[in-house]
Amino acid sequence: MDIIALIEDYVSGLLLAEEKFLEHLDAFSDFEEAVSDLSNRMAADFIGLSLTNADRLIRESGSRKKEYTVQRCRQRTLISTVGDITFSHTLYKGRDGKTHCLLDEMIRLPDRERFTARAEAKVLNEAEAYSYQHAADSIRTNGQAITKTAVMNKVHAIEEDIPEMEETPEEKKCCEFLYIEADEDHIHRQTEGKEQGCFTGKLVYLFEGKEEICKGRRRLAAPFYFGGLYAGSDQNAALWESVDRYIKNHYDQDELKCVYISSDGGGWIRAAVSHVDKSRLVADRFHLMRYINRMARYTGEEETAVKGEFYRNIYRKDLEEVKRLLERIGKYEGSGRAVEEGRRYFTTNWEAIQRAFHDKHVPGCSAEGHVSAVYSERMSSRPMGWSETGCDRMCRLRCYIRNYGREKVIDLVNYRRERKLEQCLETGTEAVIEVPLRKKYTAGQKEALRAAERLHATLAENSTVRKILAIREQIGSI
Repeated sequence: MDIIALIEDYVSGLLLAEEKFLEHLDAFSDFEEAVSDLSNRMAADFIGLSLTNADRLIRESGSRKKEYTVQRCRQRTLISTVGDITFSHTLYKGRDGKTHCLLDEMIRLPDRERFTARAEAKVLNEAEAYSYQHAADSIRTNGQAITKTAVMNKVHAIEEDIPEMEETPEEKKCCEFLYIEADEDHIHRQTEGKEQGCFTGKLVYLFEGKEEICKGRRRLAAPFYFGGLYAGSDQNAALWESVDRYIKNHYDQDELKCVYISSDGGGWIRAAVSHVDKSRLVADRFHLMRYINRMARYTGEEETAVKGEFYRNIYRKDLEEVKRLLERIGKYEGSGRAVEEGRRYFTTNWEAIQRAFHDKHVPGCSAEGHVSAVYSERMSSRPMGWSETGCDRMCRLRCYIRNYGREKVIDLVNYRRERKLEQCLETGTEAVIEVPLRKKYTAGQKEALRAAERLHATLAENSTVRKILAIREQIGSI
């Protein structure tokens, strides 16, 4: 089928759908579905035809004939956002003795890839928000099976080291203070079909402060998210080094006075000060409150008074009084473990606690809410288990989408495909299509437009009459 026949078939289908609709105006939903199906089929067939034409142009190219020998021609079908795309492409043998599919290389399509880049981006977007099965069901095909395993493989294929998808700004931002909040989510581990233990999904986000959007509501200013498993000290160091690198790439270091890092006291967060320049730890008041409440419960009727005493001593900067209070609570039955953990927390994080209450530049921490929104609602709030790779990549994907938006997932897909095709791109296939052939192809497009105009001009006049009569008949029956 050529482009002219394709257009004629599409227009005929639209006219037939319109006639059926005008005979049954109450079936508008069916009409909408029919037009949508026709449009998608037209789009898929047109893309397939265009790819086949491009393959022919490459095969006829004089530049190609000098470098590559034709081996065979074969059909390939891709899953796309508009349906299955089927096209012909040619395999060649290059001077290097290797087999090449020049069309695939030029459109950046890896070997054995079943999805177009946009279809893969759609699948990743759906998988990030819902489930692997939902993502598999979101793509319509003409018989090709999309399983949740195929979706899982796409998630697993996300690059572990995701680069920044935006160029480093020439002019860096000027901020005196930056803020980092960090927390973790415990995500169920699945091994051989059974849940076994948990992974620790780490979440770090940097922002410039908090801005009021309406009375009683604030949001983070210019947030940027980092996330993944980052298990072990070396990986944890790599996480904080990436945060430090982002700060140095985007913010003027001469203007920057301090980077405040909110911490629940966990060792992996405390390690940040060794990697992030100008950073200071700040105690997360929420976790501080949990420690205090847990210890105070053992004091029975004195619970409220004990809580107040903790906070008074913090405001007075009196660590010794806090220690004496801990000794007193330790005399209550069953309090031993809670007091010991509290003593360790206060002595290790005393400076960070003081900073949280006395440094006027420190805002409140919202890490718990962010962990819930970024990780938990997809990964730990439902009864499901994750593999190590799947857990890590989903954490990274959810952070990526919050940094760049869903529309930029296509860039993430293309980045992976470019990496996979790096070796092929060294062959210099970009110069195979000659300029005169491109002009011929453009001329073919113009001819298709002229054919469409001729088709419109030759539509039978009585078709309009039939439509008018059909509508009149329906009006008369009302």
